[in-house]
Amino acid sequence: MKSRNKYLEILCLPLIAITANLITSFTGFLSYYLNNIVGFSVVLAGSFVTAFRIWDAVTDLGMGYVADKTHTKFGRFTPYILIGGIGTVIVGQIMIYIPPMLPEGGVRKVVFVVLYMLFVVFTTLQASSLRSTAQVCIKDGKGRATYGMVNGIYLTIFYTVVNVYVYSRLMPATRGFNLQFFKTLIRVYTLAGSVCLLIYLFFYNKYDREAVKQEEEKKTEKISIVDALRLFRTNTPFRMLILSAGTDKLATTLQGNATIVVIMYAIAVGNAKINSAVNSYTMIPSIIMILLGLGAIGRKYGAKKSMLVSSWGGAITCVLSILLWIFGDFRTLSFPGFEGFTGWNAFTVAYLGLFVIMKGFTMIGSNVLNPMLADVIDYEYYSSGKYCPGTIGALFSLADKVISSLGPTIIAILCAIIGFGGVLPTAEDAFSVPLFAIGILGLYGFSLFGLIVNIICMKFYNLTPEYMQKIRMELNNRTKES
Repeated sequence: MKSRNKYLEILCLPLIAITANLITSFTGFLSYYLNNIVGFSVVLAGSFVTAFRIWDAVTDLGMGYVADKTHTKFGRFTPYILIGGIGTVIVGQIMIYIPPMLPEGGVRKVVFVVLYMLFVVFTTLQASSLRSTAQVCIKDGKGRATYGMVNGIYLTIFYTVVNVYVYSRLMPATRGFNLQFFKTLIRVYTLAGSVCLLIYLFFYNKYDREAVKQEEEKKTEKISIVDALRLFRTNTPFRMLILSAGTDKLATTLQGNATIVVIMYAIAVGNAKINSAVNSYTMIPSIIMILLGLGAIGRKYGAKKSMLVSSWGGAITCVLSILLWIFGDFRTLSFPGFEGFTGWNAFTVAYLGLFVIMKGFTMIGSNVLNPMLADVIDYEYYSSGKYCPGTIGALFSLADKVISSLGPTIIAILCAIIGFGGVLPTAEDAFSVPLFAIGILGLYGFSLFGLIVNIICMKFYNLTPEYMQKIRMELNNRTKES
């Protein structure tokens, strides 16, 4: 990366993650659209969200394979990013506006499913470069750690802004998850995603073109579908990364799931806006932890060390947080500037402290994955001679999305078991122990499981900074010889 553009590029390249996470965030509310507007039952709505995510993963795999065979003067991914961005904006609006105009019943459901499947195809195209950005644009370990750090800061700010906007502004204005809520949400999301995508593409395109040119000069071996599937068997660091990423994404998806937010804050605490307050108060401390975790530990000791430290820290704070909610008076949770605040209390202070630490640790673990995946791509090229950033990124997304797609179905089934088979829980529902148990599982239980998986996986992940330095030296020598 050229020094004169280094800092500006490192600030703009991670914007692709915002575009992708806008879609993930939208999916978190989709069960309510399917249930309240399209007309699916709770379990079917949750199951369809899971099925859509699997379809998303399948399109990722196809996109990765196609991208690795694409060589144009505009680059490998750039044409797909542009087509996908335009398609996402157009189909996204149609998908929300058209189904409610149709008669209730089968026609409305079928039309929505077809439109959403098309929407997923376009979002896959626009985010096709997501997983390979760090590897294509940044070649050194410290640079990749910095990329992960900036990515983590952006996502921390993003989820804070989204929570404040949705639960403190949009929901009160529309009075629930109704059609007006989704019309406004899709407009805001597609506009914000398009801006981030265009800025990202401006800086990414030259690296995309250079990568295609270098590959043509080096004449690297092509990868087939058989080779791609072989990666699961032969590339141990890749398998470990998939398990870590999948379980972490499942936990993150459940933490941000609208039903979990409603249960924990609207029903248990008694004020849905508290979720906005929590994210607002924890944003700056979480960013500081990301700076320390990826900026200090990651740049100095490598991604693996960052993952281990963050996983142990996150697991401990998860356990303490669960105990606090079980034995503490969660009804007293309140913050200045929000309804019901009468002064700081023991539960609020303890909850805030633990949430800051847990969120900081989990964000470190989540955002070190992209730099680690970049190392895996280099390792595969080193060990097999096959350069396949698109395919490896797609396989990673496939496994990641299949695992994380289970979240909405899990919540829907659990809610149906305790009596919410027709409609999902809302702020008007009474508090109950079964609802509270579902909320605790969503907010902390799956996070704890994912963090334990991380710790186990890192025992088998062997791409240390020293080993990666050896790999990069070998790859540089191959480039000089070709």
